[in-house]
Amino acid sequence: MSWQSGLSADFRLTEEQIRAFERLLDILSAASNRNLTAVTGEEKIVEVHFRDSLSLTAFRELSAAANIVDIGSGAGFPGIPLAIALPEKKFSLIEANGRKCEFIASAARELGMKNVEVINARAEEAGRTYFRDSFDLGLARAVGSLQLVIEYVMPLLMPSGSALLQRGAREEGDEAAAASAARELGARLDSVTPVEPYPGSNNLNVWTIVKSVPTPERFPRRPGIAKKRPLSGSGHD
Repeated sequence: MSWQSGLSADFRLTEEQIRAFERLLDILSAASNRNLTAVTGEEKIVEVHFRDSLSLTAFRELSAAANIVDIGSGAGFPGIPLAIALPEKKFSLIEANGRKCEFIASAARELGMKNVEVINARAEEAGRTYFRDSFDLGLARAVGSLQLVIEYVMPLLMPSGSALLQRGAREEGDEAAAASAARELGARLDSVTPVEPYPGSNNLNVWTIVKSVPTPERFPRRPGIAKKRPLSGSGHD
């Protein structure tokens, strides 16, 4: 079975959407010398980027959301594949690296995507602007520690919003650290769900965090602080 037939069958994609993924694959292959992603080669790009991104379509939080933010989008994942698969939803991709932002914006233009917005900013800066409390779902894929990414995402979500955080293997202490950071930010750890987006993928998990109340005004902290001093759950920075 071709990768196109596999994607179409597994994620219920139309012929038009498959053509968009073919074009995205061409765009990524043409940019392979620009150091945008460590994943190269058609098969790996389809599995590690396309399938891994599309695995989020199984989550009810994504089905229910209309206005979605992708934190630290890098070369456009998971935002671009999801925007192809779900054209009725709006995706805002936040990326601090200007060169990667230019690539994402160029790819979106070439694909004729009207539901993608590219924001060149650090997540902790965006959380202090009019983007605060704006989104009903946040996404982040392999962005820093759990405490770090939870602090980045929560200020951007409206109360009752959710975050789907794509991570690798669960480490000892991860759940306690995530639950503690979520509490400090007015949220709670809802679940950790193993996913197998492609044959041979191992130890991939999606962490679901639900925002309960408005994020305290002191968050996010100044750029660099969340990484230097991750939330400890003590209530002190």
